[in-house]
Amino acid sequence: MDKWEESFLRELVELDTNSDEKSNYAECAEVIKKYCEEAGLKVEVFDSKHDETPQPNIVATLEVGAKETVLLCTHYDVVPAGDVESWKKPPFKLTLEKDKAFGRGVSDNKGNIVACVSAAKELIQKGTSKINWKLLISPNEEIGGAWGIDYLINGKPKIRGDFCIVVDSGPEYVSIGASGVVSGTITVHGNQGHAGYPFAYANAIHLSIPLLNVMLDYVDLRRKVISNLPAPPGTPHQKLWGRFSMTMYQSGSKSNIIPGKAEITFDCRLIPEENPAEVMKSIAEFLEKAKEETGVEATIEFKMNVHGWSSDPDDKFIQRFHEAVKEAVDPDIPIAADLGGNDGHFFTEVGIPTACYGTLRDDNNYHGLDEFMHLSDFQSVKDVLIAFAEKGD
Repeated sequence: MDKWEESFLRELVELDTNSDEKSNYAECAEVIKKYCEEAGLKVEVFDSKHDETPQPNIVATLEVGAKETVLLCTHYDVVPAGDVESWKKPPFKLTLEKDKAFGRGVSDNKGNIVACVSAAKELIQKGTSKINWKLLISPNEEIGGAWGIDYLINGKPKIRGDFCIVVDSGPEYVSIGASGVVSGTITVHGNQGHAGYPFAYANAIHLSIPLLNVMLDYVDLRRKVISNLPAPPGTPHQKLWGRFSMTMYQSGSKSNIIPGKAEITFDCRLIPEENPAEVMKSIAEFLEKAKEETGVEATIEFKMNVHGWSSDPDDKFIQRFHEAVKEAVDPDIPIAADLGGNDGHFFTEVGIPTACYGTLRDDNNYHGLDEFMHLSDFQSVKDVLIAFAEKGD
């Protein structure tokens, strides 16, 4: 990482752009715009400005008069740092140690932003790109993308290209798909009262235990849902599979009060071939059976549903990109699909073949404490983008 790249990344990491508070979005967009222009890119800013909150989307273009235009999709919003006191490195200060760069968002996804802009900068200096680039740098990815990439693709700008690379994945494989997600909350209903009279009230915590035990069987059902796409290397199955997890439990307000309500939040991961509406119906039906079996009263509310997506592994752009990765990084890098979700579905839904590659290696602690990026992965991503641009059609 050279001094220009380090300065760019440092300015990005120092801005807390967490998706809960949505602060510093305008300031972050200004930093990105400045460095994109220094790189020689033409910059446009499209602000979706949802709920009066600035949400600038940057579109930075490298036009070489080629017949093909490739989109690079990245995002500058991050997840909250959480317990800042538990970080060994300050989350909003770039720390470089040997082959690692530390800071919130450094791998997910600000390091990838810098890699994209730096690759474009080098291509402009050398004059070697055989394709046109559009770098799409947005907010809102961590909460669904509605006012970010969705706005650029389906809103007023209606950005289009021949191929898209979502630079928001791992370096161990070329991803040609991602999991969908259905999330929501199951609420167990009891009735509240004085803890000295437990016989007089229905304790929602106690009631939830047998219900949760039955719902655990749904984990096994989801495990049997298998995709046609390969799973990432090193995971427990050869093909991508369905997953169901209960992730949050909330109940009670005081030690001497019998709780009348218990809320269980769940996260269900879909294979790309699944329809979220059908999965939501399946979860709701399973809960009804669990209620009948246990006699527990409960309701369900779905909070999010996002389609998974996939691209044809034989598509010419996918093949060319895979070849560029193998040439620039490792001849044995496979094609697979992501366990998590990303913004790729916005592109495939409008007919743009899409692949993913990036710095998000499994050990990076992204979304956790002391997030970091391997500088060697940063260089690999940059090298891949340059190699792909120089290959052309």
